[in-house]
Amino acid sequence: MVKKPLPLPLSMVVCDMIIEDKKTSKKSLIGMFSNVSTLQIPCLLNRFCVFISMTEGIGDYTCALKCVRSSDNLVIGETRGNIQFQERSQVVEISLDIAGLTVPEFGEYRLELYCDDALLISRKFTVSPLGPPPQQSQ
Repeated sequence: MVKKPLPLPLSMVVCDMIIEDKKTSKKSLIGMFSNVSTLQIPCLLNRFCVFISMTEGIGDYTCALKCVRSSDNLVIGETRGNIQFQERSQVVEISLDIAGLTVPEFGEYRLELYCDDALLISRKFTVSPLGPPPQQSQ
């Protein structure tokens, strides 16, 4: 039996909001970031979005988006779903709304997309302490 190829990832972007135009289906990614600053830990990330695009898939795939602490690979959050490619040249875009993710400590984290249990793409972000406001010189 020939194993079907994994989709080819084109992008993974973390942002505050994704707006989709109903007429054109074009998406606007608002507030892209790779760092979260917070006063306290654990920190609740109330809401953020992940935009993923991929191509070159064939048929159906089972997908999982995991949030992993880089220091020890602890999975702190996960969501699962299915994607389908109608044809090989199709570009599939996924817009995920993530709510209520608790980050246990400062440091580096990764969002990892798996298709059929194979890591397809990963995106790092950091959680850092919110420092005091900069001093104004007089």
